[in-house]
Amino acid sequence: MRRAVVVVIGVLAIFHLAGGWYFADQLRRDALQPDHEPPTDDVTILEAGEGMVRLGAVPGFEPDLTTSGIVGLDWGTGYGQLGPAFTGADDGSVTRNIQRLSGEAAQSGDTGFLDGNAFPGDPSQAFGIDFTEIDYPTALGPMKAWRILAPGDVWVIHVHGLGASRREALRLIKPLAAAGFPQLVIDYRNDDGAPIDDSGFYRFGATEWEDIAAAVDQAATEGATGMVLVGYSTGAAHILSYLQKTPENPVLALILDSPNVDFEQSVDLSASQRRLPLIPLPLPGTLVWTAKRLATLRFGIDWEAIDYLPAAALLSVPMLVIHGTADETVPFQVSEALASARPDLVRLFIVPGAGHVRGWNVGPQPYERAVTDFLSDVLPT
Repeated sequence: MRRAVVVVIGVLAIFHLAGGWYFADQLRRDALQPDHEPPTDDVTILEAGEGMVRLGAVPGFEPDLTTSGIVGLDWGTGYGQLGPAFTGADDGSVTRNIQRLSGEAAQSGDTGFLDGNAFPGDPSQAFGIDFTEIDYPTALGPMKAWRILAPGDVWVIHVHGLGASRREALRLIKPLAAAGFPQLVIDYRNDDGAPIDDSGFYRFGATEWEDIAAAVDQAATEGATGMVLVGYSTGAAHILSYLQKTPENPVLALILDSPNVDFEQSVDLSASQRRLPLIPLPLPGTLVWTAKRLATLRFGIDWEAIDYLPAAALLSVPMLVIHGTADETVPFQVSEALASARPDLVRLFIVPGAGHVRGWNVGPQPYERAVTDFLSDVLPT
């Protein structure tokens, strides 16, 4: 009996150590290690007509052709915006309305990829908005940003999410420019072409906050008397880390879209969607725990330090928190926790059916109205 118990304990220990090591590597690859490979074409245009396209999957890929709301389609030689309505066929193809925004018309046989940013290129290509690409100084070296000038003296600084780019802000640039806000849309460490963090990894605000501070300084040197910080997904973590580290700051309001401000909860959500290799069973909680502890030892993740929910209760700046109910990347409960931490300061805007950072895509007009109404209410006239 004792021998059997020892064998079982040994097997469980090997299972947890080997499995924990494997899933810690998955965590490194999926969430810590910068990856600037361009998107892979996974959509085939089976038929293109006036204002419509019929789409199928490139063999070997499973794109979500029925993704909710408005979404971009990039086919290399052109870019279009797919409408929210679609019809499916028995062969798995999907037909959607399309509005070409740039480049050549789509042709049958073209391949491309779906793009949640929904607009092509940069502010000029997307909307005809004048901008300048500048370098702003940071401790690691110069970082790039789009600078969009406008008459106001309260500036908006956009901070994109993990592995995303400045294009993530395109959906909000136009209404903010129309409202008279100058804007900075920034790169930060580990972005494509930007200086690399000393660790070589994304740090979920532990070091990126320094780049946010540098961007705030840049806006101040350009005449900003106050700032609105907009954080998309993990960009929200960088912003809350900056506020935590720099309590004396010129920030007047925050807009946080699908805020990834407790990375451990996001990892737990991702783990709940995975299955064991070779065995179609959910990951045991003990295995997930082991993987996270090994990630701490191997990659230096301090889970407590990058949980910004406790610090949210100490903030004194009004926040608009936007979250979709169909988010499979960041738990909706994170935004609920932010709202409950400071109900006097947090306005929670819920987008039914929206995925991760897809609130605008599901409802552009309500999304833009929620943002502009919030700023009108909380900023000094």
